[in-house]
Amino acid sequence: MAKKHRHYGKRFTILLAALFVISFLVLWSLFISGPNRIYEEITNKTINTIEKEVENIEGLTSHQFDYLTYQGYTEETLYWFDATGKEITTRDIGTLDYDKARKTAQDSYGIEADSVQLGYGYDNPVYEIRGSGKLLLLDYDTLVRVYEREAR
Repeated sequence: MAKKHRHYGKRFTILLAALFVISFLVLWSLFISGPNRIYEEITNKTINTIEKEVENIEGLTSHQFDYLTYQGYTEETLYWFDATGKEITTRDIGTLDYDKARKTAQDSYGIEADSVQLGYGYDNPVYEIRGSGKLLLLDYDTLVRVYEREAR
């Protein structure tokens, strides 16, 4: 006697589709949203540590080069912090000179600066300059090139 083929129907198909959607959402929350939430939590913890350490700090930004650092300032001082919120170095705010960094990038390296921001190079604070299709890091104190490459 031949086996009779069984047909399951629409209810079973809907059940399988629902299981697929639920499985997809669970996996997405674990493997995509989970790491983002962890990263945000670590970042917020570091920022809170910095804000407790330095009262009235403003303009906190992060910079990723050789490793992750944070930069900020008060009325008198520029600060650089590591990824845990520990102070790396400071400079007097009067030493900040974006115009001189732009001019050095143009005159010495032929790069017309679209943006200039503070960052941290291998061992020192830097000006990060983007422009003319390039990324240039100039040492904060000497304005000597620390790193240069084509921008992505």
